[in-house]
Amino acid sequence: MGRKQVVGTVVCGVIALSLFGVAVYMAVSAVGRLGLVGDQLTMRVIDCEASAPVTTSRGGGHPDLDCKGFVDPSQASGGGTRRITATGFSSAPRFDVPVKVAKEPWGSWVPVDQGDWNRLGRALSPLIPLAFAGLFAKVPVVVYRARRDSRRLLAESSA
Repeated sequence: MGRKQVVGTVVCGVIALSLFGVAVYMAVSAVGRLGLVGDQLTMRVIDCEASAPVTTSRGGGHPDLDCKGFVDPSQASGGGTRRITATGFSSAPRFDVPVKVAKEPWGSWVPVDQGDWNRLGRALSPLIPLAFAGLFAKVPVVVYRARRDSRRLLAESSA
């Protein structure tokens, strides 16, 4: 096998592993955003601020908002009013309506997706990098099988 083939195989393997890692991250993040595990609370928002600049190369954009609020004493552990900060709001929530938030596995509070299309998109999003990881992983697997079969043929012919 030539040097270029070895380098190409290794590069495809690294890309496949990286894409697989992205798919795992997106799946774990989706678990939090869908409110499937962890603490799911209802928060009353009192203040929001942009965590990133609003400007993009085209002159506009949507900032991620970090919203501070409090949780009712009935939901808070310890019985007192608990203040939390939830990150990742795409638009400012209404201050008079409670918002469902959930804790992601790594500890940050995020808003729970409410719309059916948002929930479906969040649930299916890990499949895209997973599909590309499968395509890139095919190259190292084919090369490995070809080497294994050629060695087996050499061993059988010499015996």
